[in-house]
This record gives sequence, structure tokens and C-alpha cells, in this order.
Amino acid sequence: MISLRSPRAAAAALAVAVLAAGCGTDPHADTVHAGREIRGQLELLRLVVTADRAEVPPVPSLSVTVRDAADELGAAGQDVGELTDDRARAALASITDRAVAVAHRLDDGLGDGTDEGLDEVDAELRGLIGELARWGVTS
Repeated sequence: MISLRSPRAAAAALAVAVLAAGCGTDPHADTVHAGREIRGQLELLRLVVTADRAEVPPVPSLSVTVRDAADELGAAGQDVGELTDDRARAALASITDRAVAVAHRLDDGLGDGTDEGLDEVDAELRGLIGELARWGVTS
């Protein structure tokens, strides 16, 4: 055990404490990291929406892709709950909740076999990506 009676030992202990405190996580970096997973899934959904229907896999394959993206967004939303910045946590949780809802609507639309509503879905996805960009989450 180190004795803190000497000034040198006390200074060393203080330096270690300052370094340890400075090595904490950066809330902005955590937000960007969490947001990148969300953005990646949103971009994937946009690819499904904007794909040329003549060249894409059949609807069941697209539906699986969309459901997987919705699941990943749900998991990312749970991870967002660990952010230390309250505002970022609330904003990213809201974005993921809305993204999951959009993914489900997209999946339902694919099941109908029509392209109806794809423009609205694409606009919503672009809007969510724009919100992420305002939080510093860019491509």
C-alpha cells in the first residue's frame, strides 16, 4: 500500500485520479457511434425504397431485409438507452422508434405488391437521416 503522507505520493495519487477522470467517455462521440448504426439501417431501407423494381430480388427477400433492418433498429434503440447525454438519448430513441415504424410500414407496403407510398417512406427516411446529421452523425 502506498502511503499518502509524503507530498510526492499524494501528488502521484492526484495525478492518477485526474488522468482517470479525463479518460471518461465523450458524450458526443458516444452519440455519433450510436447514431452510425441507426444511420446505416436507414440507408439500407432507403436502398430498398429506391431500388429499381425490375432489378431487385422478389418481394419476400426484400421483406426479410426490411424486417432485419427493423430488428437492428430496435436493438440500436436499446443501445441508445445507455447514452449519458439525456437530450441525445431522447432524440436518438425517438428517431429509432419512428424508423422502426417506417420499416414496418415499408414491409406492409412490400407485402401489398405495390409501389404506393414509397415516396412518403423515402421522404421520412431522408428526414430521419437529416435529424441524425444535426446530431453530428454523418456518413
